[in-house]
Amino acid sequence: MQDNDILKAITFLKEIKGKKVIVVSHDDSDGSCSAALIIRLLRKIESRVNVSYFSTRGSPSISEGLMKDIIAKRPEVVITCDFAGDIDKAAQRLAQESIRCLMIDHHVVSDYKFPPGTIYINPQLSGKTMPCAAFIYDICNQVFDFKDNLWIAGIGTIEDFGASDRKDIIEACMKQYPELFEKKDMDNSKLFDTTFGLVGKILSAAPSWDSYRGSELVTKVLLEVNSPRNFLGLENKNVRMMFEKYQVIEKEIRDAVRKFEKESLVSGSLRYHMMSSEYPIKSKVSTIVSAKKEHYNEAVAVIEEKTNTYSMSLRNQSGDFDLNGIVHGCLEGLEGTGGGHKKAAGAVVAKNDFDAFMGRLKDRVK
Repeated sequence: MQDNDILKAITFLKEIKGKKVIVVSHDDSDGSCSAALIIRLLRKIESRVNVSYFSTRGSPSISEGLMKDIIAKRPEVVITCDFAGDIDKAAQRLAQESIRCLMIDHHVVSDYKFPPGTIYINPQLSGKTMPCAAFIYDICNQVFDFKDNLWIAGIGTIEDFGASDRKDIIEACMKQYPELFEKKDMDNSKLFDTTFGLVGKILSAAPSWDSYRGSELVTKVLLEVNSPRNFLGLENKNVRMMFEKYQVIEKEIRDAVRKFEKESLVSGSLRYHMMSSEYPIKSKVSTIVSAKKEHYNEAVAVIEEKTNTYSMSLRNQSGDFDLNGIVHGCLEGLEGTGGGHKKAAGAVVAKNDFDAFMGRLKDRVK
């Protein structure tokens, strides 16, 4: 188990001056917000910092293709944000290229074995649970007064369903942007429906219409726009385009949610549905459905059939089920990958093992 070397991480960030840096983040809104916060910090430390950024490509890890793209840029430093899949293996691969790593995560901690020189920090090492963007915002505030970037941490926190963990960040956003919060409530599902929450909805739709490139565009926009008011003014051409695409995706999500309500099946406390869409929206659908009062205590699974696998997104807002633990248990001895948080997890299972996986899932969610 690693120590929570936050002071070492802060020193590491301050000493990056003059080095070529790549920031890699998970391809969701919390990941993109985390990357934007780190890059904004690096730019404050050194105005002309040489920094590039990548998003993961459909899985919470650095794939072989992404690793090749990173190494091809010949960075001296890599900073990863908001993903835990094989990060120690990624660090070992980067160390072979003499690339130093700072790895910032917030998922359940595994028994990682990092190479010498790699710094790993995670609020869970200190017994705390929060979105990655919130954790990074705290670190940035220890280096500079970072309150101008509070809104980015707020968006990442709401998008990762972390309002109850970081009420202080949401309350500070409400104070700074009162006209954007029609509902002064810490219920995360209600925060989604505020004008402030609309920013996150527009951002989170981007990977649905352009995969990992959409996530990278989100980071780009968060580096171009300096407040939620500027964002919602649609003055930025990228934001205008994202808003138009969001409207299309939002209709697709609403239709998928309605279909879930009509066609989902129930086994014990598990409610599941096989979804079909041209867009990768299952995580949004599972989040919306699970936040409804009538499904709050259920474990919700939205499943999609792929060529050789089934992919699924699972949610349980009440916290009655440890979905991360359940997914890992269901995958034992089967061909597939998965994991996440207690209330939110995902899995990809080979078609040959899908029936066995679902049988175990139904047994565990009762």
